[in-house]
Amino acid sequence: MNGLSQVAVLLAGLLLAPVASGADWPQFRGPDSLGIAAADARPPLAFGTASNLTWQVTVPPGNSSPVIRDGRLFLTGFHEGQLLTLAFDSATGRERWRRSLPPSRVEDVHRSLGSPASATPTTDAHRVYVHFGSFGLAAYDFDGTEKWRQPLPVTETEYGASSSPVLAGNRVIQLLDQDGHSYLVAVEADTGKIAWRVERPEMRRGFGTPILWEHHGRTDLVVPGTIFMAGLNPVSGEERWRVSGLARITCTTPVVAGNSLFAASWTTGGDRSNDRIELPNFAEVLAANDQDQDGRLSHAELPKGAAQERKKHLDGNRDGFVDRNEWESMAAIFAKVENQAWRLEASDTGTVTDAGVKWRFKRGLPYVASPLFHDGWVYLVKNGGLLTCLNATDGTPAYQEQRLPAPGDYYASPVVADGHLYVASQPGVISVVKAGPRFELVSRNDLGESVQASPAVVGNHLYLRTASHLYAFTRP
Repeated sequence: MNGLSQVAVLLAGLLLAPVASGADWPQFRGPDSLGIAAADARPPLAFGTASNLTWQVTVPPGNSSPVIRDGRLFLTGFHEGQLLTLAFDSATGRERWRRSLPPSRVEDVHRSLGSPASATPTTDAHRVYVHFGSFGLAAYDFDGTEKWRQPLPVTETEYGASSSPVLAGNRVIQLLDQDGHSYLVAVEADTGKIAWRVERPEMRRGFGTPILWEHHGRTDLVVPGTIFMAGLNPVSGEERWRVSGLARITCTTPVVAGNSLFAASWTTGGDRSNDRIELPNFAEVLAANDQDQDGRLSHAELPKGAAQERKKHLDGNRDGFVDRNEWESMAAIFAKVENQAWRLEASDTGTVTDAGVKWRFKRGLPYVASPLFHDGWVYLVKNGGLLTCLNATDGTPAYQEQRLPAPGDYYASPVVADGHLYVASQPGVISVVKAGPRFELVSRNDLGESVQASPAVVGNHLYLRTASHLYAFTRP
């Protein structure tokens, strides 16, 4: 899964997203499901394999999104058991180099949609940084020389890792929320040595990516998670604040705009009171199902329904059993989930609390595609091809669940350039919609192949990754 979104600008030929204003805390990264606003870009409005195509190349399977810097385009992939980092010439599509890492063990991924290469790379002026759930972190210079590697335990979710690395000053930060032993780690960008690590025992699986939020003279590392979002000191990892109101599985990344932060999350079981998932009292379930009387439930002993369907989610430590702590922690999560979009504002003194939530909106919510903020409007893309536009100030809809001409799921996040939204569906249709409070479809572009990576825009160019190809389209 991929999931994220943000306002971005173009600087020295690099696609930046999300952007933290201020020179001390740049975050250079690509748009893996990040909604991006590229103010100076003018990509084509209509495109395809026979229209405005500059080049196309075959690429290994993977879900990561393209990142462009200084004429180089970076991707990751997985092929013949190897975790690949690839660099292309962004002008011609020529492959400059590819490097491989051997997985210690290939992580579990979604049987049809997942990939061991789902996290989007991040880059600074010297190196490109990559994360694989089956290996850990690594860094290469722009010529492909490996600078360091930092192996990490294989990520334990049944869908695979997809949170992408982010840069905060001279550190690379990686979120690893999983069914057990969730944590956040920062490594030195120069050496790969661990600078700090923060345990997140309250978190279960998650697929969003942290962002940097600069406000009131400080920078917060904003980390999405299970039920709540946290703000940390990016230097030390110390928690500064937390705000509740997220789904039990967060696949999206929040958006920042000045002193405001926008979030949207949805997953099953949190829309209405009659739709909520409830787990009964553990003692009662144990009495009725613990056939061997060992005080825990094997996967086979779990009762039919919500528990049996989510046995891997419940069994956080993957020991084949669900104990009281695992059951009760998940029951508490199910009871508190909130599927919604919201705007959070820091107070005049920089304080961030639940009281700073200015509005909440509970329709048309995205599952994986992150929200997009642009020019005073917040855009949400719901699976099925339903687009919603909200007033960023008060959350009122300008239009709601407007149907795009492309049904199906949406795992890529929207981008915006030159006053137009680019919204890619998983079946491979990219809708171009005019930005603003009035829905206006400009074009429908069918690439005929699955799209899970978010588009990237630089200048007059639009870069798109499909299941097996990488495309560059150019506006004349």
